[in-house]
Amino acid sequence: MERMNQVRTVSVYALHIDLVRGMDLALFRERMPERAEKAGRFYREEDRLRCIGAGLLMMKAVGIRKESELRYGAYGKPFAPGYPGFNLSHSGPWCVLAMGEGEIGVDIEAPDEAHLCVAPMVYTPEEQAWMRERPLERFYMLWTWKESVMKAMGLGMKLEPGSFDVLPFTRNEPIALRGKRWYMKSGEMGGLRYSVCAAYPFDLAFYDLTEMDLRF
Repeated sequence: MERMNQVRTVSVYALHIDLVRGMDLALFRERMPERAEKAGRFYREEDRLRCIGAGLLMMKAVGIRKESELRYGAYGKPFAPGYPGFNLSHSGPWCVLAMGEGEIGVDIEAPDEAHLCVAPMVYTPEEQAWMRERPLERFYMLWTWKESVMKAMGLGMKLEPGSFDVLPFTRNEPIALRGKRWYMKSGEMGGLRYSVCAAYPFDLAFYDLTEMDLRF
């Protein structure tokens, strides 16, 4: 019980995709050939850069040496046996990776008013009432909270976002879901909202990677 309540550290690594432009990616293609091929199939440059950026974060932050070390859960969540737990997200010009012990989830989103119309489909009536005071800001607070929980659990959209309530996070309290307590930390970065979830109390250590950090 003491270990369960101990405050641990979750590290968040952020990479701006502008740092990927012009990089020599020969070693990346050698170590992560499938991801490099996947990136090449995207039509939009930003999509290609985000895909590569996520791979670079796995290599530089987690320490993954080659793509064959990666495994995937039943619903697509990546992990690597022998390495810390981690999770990835990207939106706009940013890729982020959260890393720590056990089950970790992270989500980052660029606010877009066009998404407000889906609130009745993904939020409980109580959550919808809470977001009305500041609709855009609170929509994305709720969404990144829910998404990071869903990802921490390894279920993704298999766990319907409207099926659980995240309002305890507004009081800095954990939520209880499927036999565990889930804790949350959130913030903003370059106008985007991000949230990190873990199955234990934690503090965040944040790292904004520089071009020098990315050199192989």
